[in-house]
Amino acid sequence: MSILHRITLSVVAVALSLCLPSLACADDSADAARIDKLMKQAGFTFEKKNESVWVIKQHGDNLGDYKEILAVGDGLLVIFVTIARDADIPRTEDLEYKMLQLNHQLDRIKVEIDDDGDAAVRADVTIRTLDTAELKEEVHQVAASADEVYADIKPYLAPQQ
Repeated sequence: MSILHRITLSVVAVALSLCLPSLACADDSADAARIDKLMKQAGFTFEKKNESVWVIKQHGDNLGDYKEILAVGDGLLVIFVTIARDADIPRTEDLEYKMLQLNHQLDRIKVEIDDDGDAAVRADVTIRTLDTAELKEEVHQVAASADEVYADIKPYLAPQQ
């Protein structure tokens, strides 16, 4: 391979690496605009935190008032509710086992400990195929599951001060 050929390949590789992140950002912007439109069509009352994050205030029998967060990235809409903070979650085998059981029992929902150590309930939805009816269903599923999961794990959590 000639030196000119290597240089050309290097330039093309650098150019592609510079273009691909901007293409991903462009897709995220289009996805965010689509979700914004669907949220309005669905009739949700929400607060927009930034171009790609929305907050719906919810109320549950077990959780009380809480926030359901929707965020766009990489072709996915992530919908989640934080149900317990790290400081309130004792790391016990019983709690972990209960969360694994709930993960198995709930359809389309993840029960997780996130990167901050908080317990959350989440759904990841492909934006490409999402319509208004499915968005409503996903938001409802996450909200209802969050309230149900919180009730199920509450006995395992640290007592509230």
